[in-house]
Amino acid sequence: MAGMLKAGTNARYKRTNLIVIIVVGLAALFAVSAVVYSIVKAQYLFALAWFIAFILAGTYVIIRVNTIFVTSISTDGTNLYMKNWTNNFLPYDYNSKIKILSEFIPAKTKVTSIPLMEINKIYIGTKNFIKRNLDTKNDFTEEIRALENSKDFYRKRTISSMDIIYTETYDKECYYMPIVQFDAKDVIKILQAISRRNADLEIKSGSRAYKRIATYK
Repeated sequence: MAGMLKAGTNARYKRTNLIVIIVVGLAALFAVSAVVYSIVKAQYLFALAWFIAFILAGTYVIIRVNTIFVTSISTDGTNLYMKNWTNNFLPYDYNSKIKILSEFIPAKTKVTSIPLMEINKIYIGTKNFIKRNLDTKNDFTEEIRALENSKDFYRKRTISSMDIIYTETYDKECYYMPIVQFDAKDVIKILQAISRRNADLEIKSGSRAYKRIATYK
């Protein structure tokens, strides 16, 4: 689409992870061949072990691709589009009914469209930074509280450190998503585009990646 501005995972981080994905992907293919060979040789325990290795490697590749290449924010000058996981925060389905498999199931994605003229606030920073700047409790604070109370230490640690973009409309509707390792320059361009359409927009940032910018206007 002409005039579309888009921000996603920065190129350097993509390249680094692409190498890892290729290596692990090749390992998964090798595991498949090892499964077939073990079955032919009637070495069924080895076949089972290689099959488990294939599942783990294959799942890692899928989740990693879902982490690096799927989410983005963009604008066409009229709307802000936020492409994110349906669970809002993590690339795997941590809300799965089958808890033991939750970290092996990639989260589905969704695209939210928000008219630029309806956006009142944009905050960028950690969950705690955003909570400190909110006037009242809302869907964001409720969802964050549930994650903070999770028994999963890795999940709690991941949520506590990630950069999040939070948008709120004049009607108090809120939308949010992680922008971990996003290209800061591209995010800034989107903020500038929104500011030009909405002079009353309030923008705050607690993130190092964006503090070096004196103004978004």
